[in-house]
Amino acid sequence: MKSMPNVQTAAAEKDDAGWRHFPQFEMLLSSETPQPLLGKVEKTCRQLDDVLKSGSDADRARAKAAMTAFGRSLDLLRELTEMRNKSLPQK
Repeated sequence: MKSMPNVQTAAAEKDDAGWRHFPQFEMLLSSETPQPLLGKVEKTCRQLDDVLKSGSDADRARAKAAMTAFGRSLDLLRELTEMRNKSLPQK
């Protein structure tokens, strides 16, 4: 005998799907030129670099972690952009 799907589980899965929506990344990936974001990232990374050079030990550790996160985010953006470009019809 088949079991009936749990209504609460289905509702929870539907509610959980909302966190999988990334409007900023979607907007960025739909644009051919993400320069405004890259300019902000560059400015922030310069500020983090200043902290790495002259901040306290705790601030340097936080700045290093932030720089790593920015680097990984930019790697992800590059990979997603490449995937998007490969999936677009060739002109």
